[in-house]
Amino acid sequence: MAKARYAKLFMPLGKVKEKEFLSRLMGCKGVGFSFVRYRPGDGAGYVHRHRVQEEVFIALKGTGSIMLDGRRHAMPEGTIMRVSPQAYRAIGNDSRRDVVFLVMGAIPPKKFPLGGRTLLGDGIPNRRKVPRWRKG
Repeated sequence: MAKARYAKLFMPLGKVKEKEFLSRLMGCKGVGFSFVRYRPGDGAGYVHRHRVQEEVFIALKGTGSIMLDGRRHAMPEGTIMRVSPQAYRAIGNDSRRDVVFLVMGAIPPKKFPLGGRTLLGDGIPNRRKVPRWRKG
């Protein structure tokens, strides 16, 4: 039996839980992506960077924030941010309403070892740097 050459999933933004890791669910081999919802004052508990993976963050609903190398940047709905592998990053919600992000990872190089459960699994956390998210 031949493998399907496409996959379809329906997930209205209103149904997105805190994190929806969709790559493996969709059968993706060369791209990682997930939906992330944060309530007011919530966000990533630490910053991280990557060895080779570039990431793109898109604010789909609401106004979020992204910390990049210690600097906070507002991400109103529709904002798209590309982040190089070396930059430390974390996303969160400093506003008064829920925010939903789409997070996408770059296509891996040949023979890239997939691991972990998120995106491409090459993250390097720095748990000593804890972002503080505030309610707008």
